[in-house]
Amino acid sequence: MVPTQRQPQVLGRLSKSLTFSFPTVTSGFAQEQPSLPHGCTEGSCYPATGNLLIGRAPNLTATSTCGLQRPTDYCIVSHLQGDKKCFQCNSLRPSDPNSHRVENVVYLTDQTGQRTWWQSENGEERVSIQLNLEAEFHFTHLIMKFKTFRPAAMFIERSSDFGRSWKIYRYFAFNCTVAFPSIHTSPLRRIDDIICEHRYSDIEPSTEGEVIYKVLDPAIKVDDPYSLEIQDLLRITNLRINFTKLHTLGDNLLDRRVEVLQKYYYAVYELVVRGSCFCYGHASECSPVEGIRGGVEGMIHGRCICKHNTKGLNCEQCKNFYHDLPWSPAEAGNPHACKGCNCNNHASRCHFDMAVYMATGNVSGGVCDDCLHHTMGRNCELCKPFYYRNPAADIRSHSACIPCDCDPVGSLEGGICDTDTDLNFGMIGGQCRCKENVRGTRCDSCKEGFYGLSRNDPQGCQACRCDPRGIIMNGAACDQISGDCFCKRYVTGRYCNQCLSEYWGLSNDLRGCRDCDCDFGAAYNNRCSMEDGQCECRPNIIGRECAEVQPGFFCMPLDYYTFEAEEPDVETVHRERLTEKMVTWTGPGFARVRDGAGLVFDITTIPYAMEYEILLRYEPEVGLLALLPKYTELPGFANGDPTSVHHREEMTRYMCLESFKMATMPMLADMCVQLICSISAIMHDGALPCQCDRQGSYSNVCEKIGGQCRCKSNVMGRRCDLCIPGNYGFGPNGCSECDCSPEGSLSNVCDPVTGQCLCRHGANGRQCDRCFPGQWNFPNCQPCHCNGHSEDCHHSTGACLNCRENTAGHNCDRCSDGYYGNPVLGSGKQCRPCPCPGFPGSGHHHGISCHADLDSNRIVCNCKYGYTGTRCDQCAPGYHGAPEVPGGSCRRCQCNNNIDVSDPDSCDPRSGDCLKCLHNTHGHHCGECRQGYYGNALQQDCRRCTCNIQGTVSDQCDDLGNTCRCERVTGDCTCREKVTGKNCDRCAPRYWNFGQSGGCEPCACDPQHSYGQLCNMFSGQCECRSGFGGQRCSECREFYWGNPELECKACDCDPDGSESQQCHQTTGRCSCKPGFTGPRCDQCDRGYRGRFPMCARCHPCFDLWDPEVQKLGTRLQNLEEQVKRILDSGGTGGLNEKQLQELEEKLEEVQRLIGKDAFNAEELGEACETAISMAGYSFVNPPRLAEFYDLIRKYYETSRDQERRANATVSGPRGPVKQSERTRERVGALLLERENALRKTGAVQKKQLKELESNVMSLTIDPISRKVRGVSHADRCGGAGCRDDFGNRKCGGDGCGGALTLSSGALKKAENVSDALTDSNEQLIQGKAEQAKLQAAEMLKKANEAKDTLNTSVEDLRRFIKTVKDFLNEEGADPESIELVANKVLNISFPISSEDINKIVQDIRDAIESITEADRVLNETSKGLQEAQVLLKKAEEVRSVRFTPQPGPAPPSAVGFSSHSASPHPLELLPTCRLSRSLPRLLQDKAQERLRQPCLRLPSPHFQLESKALTAQRLVMSSQRKRHNINVIL
Repeated sequence: MVPTQRQPQVLGRLSKSLTFSFPTVTSGFAQEQPSLPHGCTEGSCYPATGNLLIGRAPNLTATSTCGLQRPTDYCIVSHLQGDKKCFQCNSLRPSDPNSHRVENVVYLTDQTGQRTWWQSENGEERVSIQLNLEAEFHFTHLIMKFKTFRPAAMFIERSSDFGRSWKIYRYFAFNCTVAFPSIHTSPLRRIDDIICEHRYSDIEPSTEGEVIYKVLDPAIKVDDPYSLEIQDLLRITNLRINFTKLHTLGDNLLDRRVEVLQKYYYAVYELVVRGSCFCYGHASECSPVEGIRGGVEGMIHGRCICKHNTKGLNCEQCKNFYHDLPWSPAEAGNPHACKGCNCNNHASRCHFDMAVYMATGNVSGGVCDDCLHHTMGRNCELCKPFYYRNPAADIRSHSACIPCDCDPVGSLEGGICDTDTDLNFGMIGGQCRCKENVRGTRCDSCKEGFYGLSRNDPQGCQACRCDPRGIIMNGAACDQISGDCFCKRYVTGRYCNQCLSEYWGLSNDLRGCRDCDCDFGAAYNNRCSMEDGQCECRPNIIGRECAEVQPGFFCMPLDYYTFEAEEPDVETVHRERLTEKMVTWTGPGFARVRDGAGLVFDITTIPYAMEYEILLRYEPEVGLLALLPKYTELPGFANGDPTSVHHREEMTRYMCLESFKMATMPMLADMCVQLICSISAIMHDGALPCQCDRQGSYSNVCEKIGGQCRCKSNVMGRRCDLCIPGNYGFGPNGCSECDCSPEGSLSNVCDPVTGQCLCRHGANGRQCDRCFPGQWNFPNCQPCHCNGHSEDCHHSTGACLNCRENTAGHNCDRCSDGYYGNPVLGSGKQCRPCPCPGFPGSGHHHGISCHADLDSNRIVCNCKYGYTGTRCDQCAPGYHGAPEVPGGSCRRCQCNNNIDVSDPDSCDPRSGDCLKCLHNTHGHHCGECRQGYYGNALQQDCRRCTCNIQGTVSDQCDDLGNTCRCERVTGDCTCREKVTGKNCDRCAPRYWNFGQSGGCEPCACDPQHSYGQLCNMFSGQCECRSGFGGQRCSECREFYWGNPELECKACDCDPDGSESQQCHQTTGRCSCKPGFTGPRCDQCDRGYRGRFPMCARCHPCFDLWDPEVQKLGTRLQNLEEQVKRILDSGGTGGLNEKQLQELEEKLEEVQRLIGKDAFNAEELGEACETAISMAGYSFVNPPRLAEFYDLIRKYYETSRDQERRANATVSGPRGPVKQSERTRERVGALLLERENALRKTGAVQKKQLKELESNVMSLTIDPISRKVRGVSHADRCGGAGCRDDFGNRKCGGDGCGGALTLSSGALKKAENVSDALTDSNEQLIQGKAEQAKLQAAEMLKKANEAKDTLNTSVEDLRRFIKTVKDFLNEEGADPESIELVANKVLNISFPISSEDINKIVQDIRDAIESITEADRVLNETSKGLQEAQVLLKKAEEVRSVRFTPQPGPAPPSAVGFSSHSASPHPLELLPTCRLSRSLPRLLQDKAQERLRQPCLRLPSPHFQLESKALTAQRLVMSSQRKRHNINVIL
């Protein structure tokens, strides 16, 4: 417990130690201002501000205090008046005079009045002092006064949640960059910036140094002092000061020895934490917090005595029932007092609602709680549900709200009503609020369209549930009691949501539903689904009305049950179906019945028991018998109801039945199709399956009526299961045509299985189109002619087959290969084997054929490939072996395509060894690259080795050093020692000196002073670290000095004062210019005056006095040594105090004068007088000499340190100059490396260019010239560069045979043919077209005449039929008259027979066919056009071999055969040219050198093939267009 007599020094002591005052905050912070005279009534009021430490000494703690555990010694570094420098700290008892507890910073003196302080333990660097407050306080600033040096680094932090979290206020450090590297050191920009500043961390002063921190810096303007950010910045519950670094006076590494640690510690005289009670301007005084004892003078308490209707520890809340306005801090002109709520005398509690406050325009935000007297609302101004406002009572009356009078069954929420009257919203007090479907004053009846009023129904009444589509729209929809709906005509059900039977599709139509309209035959009845109208269909019937058949099924036609008369006991007459004739029968044909014979039809497949009509179809022979059902007996036709009558009338109106009685049935009307499908469905209970034959039909789908399947080619029958007469071989591809020969067969009908035609006499074969064996040339058969060597020949060409006796040929008229002789002489061994050299079959025969040379009377052999010689007993060039030996053969020389096979000396004819290898290969088989080359010899890819001679082993290169050998597959060269690369073109990593005979040498870079062991390949220069140089980085580099084994330092010579930037390599001292001095030459030399670098020589008198001043300096030094001895011994040498003081003053004056750079005359005089006056003293005792010396030395070192820092920023190892220097060195190394690579690449490319140049020079254009001009003598055919006697260019001509001559001839032929074709086409096409036009007009005239005659006959026939009908319809006509008329009708003959009509039709067809004669003409013309196109193609092929110019200064016309030059000269010289890509590659390679010479232009008048080819092409297109026009006419 602190003794009561130790009262804290509040502000008196502080004011004596400070020479500045704290300005008030301009932002309006009332904490720094006293309360206004009016108190708290008209504005803000604030408690007094003071030291928060007063009365809270127990709440102040330190992490380290000296002497708490046991007494400890400590020493003082700074100068003391007494001799004692070390003392004892004993904090075991607070009353001990040597106690240095932390509460001493509050109570500044002890009981005796001696000054006290807090002190930490020796050598502890991380120490903190923490103040814990009992409530929230406003903290404004902090003041600390130190007994020792101020900390080298420290920071202040706060907590506003009683230590749960901490935030930093400010950092302080002597060197912020080192102590707090991540913290900014720039000036404050915002009030809450966290920065580090160094002004309170200097080593001076050594005692009573201060640290001052203001939370709100006056230099920063605060716009809103009550913002959350500012309040959070000022509000604290805990404050902590953290010391992190001691000032150790140069001892950077703090020695842990006791005598060293005793000198370094933290010691604080005073600590002031300035602040006030935090009341937000709502209190002018504070009281102690509960549990905190007050009564201490000057103590700032933490509980506010609140005004303005506020409450809380810090007046942070409004008092109960004062929540009509939001709580806010008070301001100078506005107290922001809390306002009481308005609850109309119906509530005693309320709360603030920000949403309500904003909704009222920031006027009122109070909301009353627990309203009484049946009231509610924000101000208890509304009546509760089931109550409404009493118009006869005031709102503050207890009877302001009275109960509602509503029917609980039909009203909302059991009888709720309007609580008040508001006509704008349609509200009348006491008016009942009915349920949604209820009406009436008391809500006791249902609305229209609803029924069944019920309490349990949330809507009161139920909707009628009537389907709107099925009800009558006029009047009520349903009965309000029962809910039954009033339905439309075809609608039924309680809710009118169902259709009547045989109706569907409930809708908004007038009738409500639609008829089912089911097919009377395809559906079982006329009932359908009410939702989608689907009828109940019979099997395999689909569709809503059952009007469609399922795919794969069909409807029976009326004549479906048809029975063919073709039976085994009758003769079947097959009739071929011709496309130009109408087919009036079914099946393969007709049945021919013999005279007197009968015909029986056995019918067992009648599907429906009813009456049928029998229909018999026949022409000259019987065709078929059909059963036609009597449909009037079927349902839907038989009854007398309107529907049946309508169906019968439709069948008659559309002649549905009569259509099936005609010879050829016409297309049925849609109504007939529908009715017939209904009849079919009734008779078969659904649709019939198609059953299409899988082989004869394309699919299983057939026609809807009749079921006819889609047959393949030449297939017939409903199911596509029979071949059409005239075809055979029924199968997956249909049937094949019999194709019986008309010359050799009796008819075109063949066997339906084998296809054998019925042949005439002398004809043979399936088609009756061949002669019998031994004959040919059908139908004019004649015997085969085979010279007795065969009996059979080809039936059409007469070529003999299977020639015997080693003969061959069309008539067996030549010997087979390998034989010779004359087989025309007849049978016998006329052909003898060829001796090449052995006979065929002997195993020693190498010939293909032979012949007898009558001139030499020798047998000449035609040898197989690889053999040569008259008897094929030698190997051809490129082959080897022993063909002359029986069993011997010739084999291809295995030289991997690397020899010239046309050269007989390319390989050994016996051994097969390759002798003349090409493509830079060698070996017995030319299978590897020769010396100096590498690659794949099997692919003719041997390339010259590209070894670098300076890096390749010398014995691998020739004596001249031009070429070196390499590995023959990969091309890798044999490198010298420590040389690498495929071409041995660089030193291995960490080696240099490329090109030496012994290889490359190690870089030997200094491992400590270089970035690695890599160096320049040619110079050996290593990449040195900053400050080091030399080839191996073992020396200090230029402009550096020192021992390279330890450190190289920058010379840092001042450019203005030094002779050069290079300093002494050992001492580092710069070589100064005259007038300058100092290690860096940055000071004016003695004898010079001015401010560096403006140094000027002193007055000449300086030279006179300077020696004397030097002597004084020497004497002064001696005196200082004597003073030191006196201080050590303690003696004064007989001098009193006054003399010592005078001597000290004189020494100071001398020292000041000696330190000046220049003196004037008066100063030199004073110096002399001073020196004379000092001569009388033998001893001096300067008491403060050492102290001044230390200060001078300290400031000098500080200046030097700042200078070094500035220099390091610019020219240090990390400065931009050094970085630029290192970048320049790296760029230089890269440029050197790139230069070496370019040199090596250039040498290799230069060598390759020389090889290409030698190869190109060996090329010649003579072979191309021969091909162009021809192989004849050059004098007659000319060639490249040749001229005739008149000096004109000459190339090609008649008899030369070259490409030029051939192309000229082809062009001339193409022009002649084109002209001839043009003339013949125009004449022929014009004549034929006119003839065809006349014939067509004649045929059209005849057809019109026949049409007129036919129409007249038809009109006569119709009139006659009408007369007959009128006669038969007359009443009273006797049978005899009717019979007479019938006989007359039967005897009537047509004016023209069917044969005449057929004849007319055939004549028309013949006339039309006669017009097709034009096709023959066009076909003949096409042959001519084809010949022209062939010639055109040949001309284009010749044209493709041409010369084309390279881009350059040449004329724009193309050089070559297609030239269109307008020059009058037949030949022209062009600057440059290149070969066309269409030429062979070999010719291009050989002509490269000649391309540099002037290019030959061929005579343009003779080589205009391009234009001629285009002319021929246009003629072909013109002919085709004319042919197309004829086809259009036809």
